[in-house]
Amino acid sequence: MKCEACILREVEVEVFPNEDLGGSIWDTYPVYNPYRVCADCYNRLINFALRPLELFNIVATHGHSHYLHDDFYDYQTGEATQPHIEVIDADKFTFPDFERIKNDLNRLIDFSFVQHFTEDYVISQLKQFDKHEVLASLQERVRYNRVINYKAYIVAGRVVGRAAEEWIKEEWANRQENELHLFAEPIAKCIEFDKAFEIISRELENGDDRFLSENVSALLYFQSDKTLDWIEGVSSRIKNVSSAWGQLAASSQFSWDRANKWLAIGRPLSLVALDALIFCTTTGERLNQSLWLRNLQPKLVDNPKPETVAKRLQDYLQNDRVPRTKAAVENIINNMFEIEL
Repeated sequence: MKCEACILREVEVEVFPNEDLGGSIWDTYPVYNPYRVCADCYNRLINFALRPLELFNIVATHGHSHYLHDDFYDYQTGEATQPHIEVIDADKFTFPDFERIKNDLNRLIDFSFVQHFTEDYVISQLKQFDKHEVLASLQERVRYNRVINYKAYIVAGRVVGRAAEEWIKEEWANRQENELHLFAEPIAKCIEFDKAFEIISRELENGDDRFLSENVSALLYFQSDKTLDWIEGVSSRIKNVSSAWGQLAASSQFSWDRANKWLAIGRPLSLVALDALIFCTTTGERLNQSLWLRNLQPKLVDNPKPETVAKRLQDYLQNDRVPRTKAAVENIINNMFEIEL
């Protein structure tokens, strides 16, 4: 077997990632594959001095794990940024160029795995290949080292779609603890809508209330008002009204009619409505706004008049004047009238 880094010499050393990983993806895997490398690459690996191509090769198999973290490497160039020893002959082991590998399916999948956030241009290129060939390659990689599933499932959802349905169902049936967020997007994109929604919502409902707010973003990928009905159904279980609920509502065809209804119902739905209104009326970049919302730029689907919203929110403040609601109302009104200008 060839070294997973240089792909030139035979494997001489097997080394497991450091167990002290500080909450990384590896925490969900009590058993995972070791790095299988030659002696020279082992020395470079543990000294954070892999050459660009070696980094690329091993990350494509093991993901962004310990020894391979972006604290130690520039993922645009593969350059070691904090090497403990000299990086030799880096120019002879250069990072793959997209234009050169874009017509090689397996290398292109490697490229998609190595990117921290797989870019749209990579996904578009992968869609030029036969879906079943893409799926076969993804399955083979996960069979070899299941820890790479967090990247494989994303590609399956965005590229293969419904052709990956049975595989995603099988993987979900064999899921490990705390893998809901790994499966959320592929389930939404590979499985028929109603069935997919049932799978994710049931998983959330069966979980502990303490983790409901933490996990609710798994429903983001549906972008459906069915999610708003679901939020109403579980509202009695919402103990911590974090911004995750507002983000979910804003991403789910949120309307002023729905917001008005939730304001009338009161907490916790009124607080969710206020957060959702902030997200739906914000334009451009906003401090602490998630990448998801920046890309989606949600809007109220029924496009209410700013005056209507402002009056209703001022009325709402007569019954709920805590600092959080006052700040939210001020934010929304400012957003609405800035848009109008």
